[in-house]
Amino acid sequence: MTRKNHYLNDWLTKCFRTVPALVLAGLLMGCSDVDVSKEVLRDDEAQQGEATRAHFIKLVDEHRTDYVARGAHAKAHACVRAYFDVLPDLRGEFRYGVFAEPGRRYKTWVRFSNGNFNMKTSQDYRNDVRGMALKLLEVNGQPLEQGDPGSVTQDFLMLTTPVFIVSNSADYNYFMANLDQGKKFFFPDWNPLNWRIRELLAVKRAVTPPPASVLEPTYYSAAPFKLGPHNIKFAMRACHKRNGVAPATAEPEGADFLREQLREELAETAACFIFQVQLQRTGRGGMSLEDGLEEWSEDDAPFIPLAALTIPPQTFSTPAQTEFCENLSFSPWHALPEHRPLGQLNRLRRHAYPASSGYRHEQNEAEIPDAMAYWEAGE
Repeated sequence: MTRKNHYLNDWLTKCFRTVPALVLAGLLMGCSDVDVSKEVLRDDEAQQGEATRAHFIKLVDEHRTDYVARGAHAKAHACVRAYFDVLPDLRGEFRYGVFAEPGRRYKTWVRFSNGNFNMKTSQDYRNDVRGMALKLLEVNGQPLEQGDPGSVTQDFLMLTTPVFIVSNSADYNYFMANLDQGKKFFFPDWNPLNWRIRELLAVKRAVTPPPASVLEPTYYSAAPFKLGPHNIKFAMRACHKRNGVAPATAEPEGADFLREQLREELAETAACFIFQVQLQRTGRGGMSLEDGLEEWSEDDAPFIPLAALTIPPQTFSTPAQTEFCENLSFSPWHALPEHRPLGQLNRLRRHAYPASSGYRHEQNEAEIPDAMAYWEAGE
């Protein structure tokens, strides 16, 4: 046996000896008495938050073009007017926050976007994560953070993937610090025990070719939130009927084809989505609040509809509305206490989003617009 083959054989032997131990450890963890319904604060919570804030400002600054864009989901396809209608027969157990009044209608802004932070390379035909952000207007209550002038708002942020690409805040900050290192994040050394395979699989799942239309995918919260006493994740699923007719743009082409496709669709017809939630079942495994890579199984926690989102036919591509869209600020912490974000990655977002918004508005000499006033001006 050659020296090279000897080392390879030794490495494989160690791996196969390790695998049963890892499986056993996983089984023991699954049988532990850890209360997954509670958040677990890290010892380095403050340091991780400050690191995230610094990373976001650096990212925004390094990728500025003729103006300073967002640190995530920099490119918007559009901001469109919509109506968020709480279901009239909503069960009492879900009547918290914006869902407290069955049948209540909220005027809403919806922002569709690409996930990339670099405006120079964020062409619509590239593989990417897509985003959908909602801002419900004239909400009753006192928000955790008042991010909007004028009326109180409730923001819901979603992605076209049910999980994040990192498990925890330390890994997120390591990822941000090594964006230019490529594979180093997933394969930091030659020890397979240090490889981030879950993260690699999550990236491959999340970063996908573009949809034919931003009105087609399902959008997920990825992170958990409160709904009164419940811990939930939420999603938006399309409910409009296309009768088998393909969108006007059959093939993805052009840097802005998703925006153009949306413009054509909303010029003629409305679109709708159903807002649905999963309830955390504390007696089941695999429903962590703190692990950003853990998907909640729909078998254990089926989605339950709470509201409908209707996007009426409209024109959104005027220069004034495009500028308004750029200056809007979204955050999962623009929320009522009944919808408080949960988990360490949501806690990082409490540092990242204000840092990104504050820095870009200051650098662009712009102000966050009054979303309700702009809505009414265009009615």
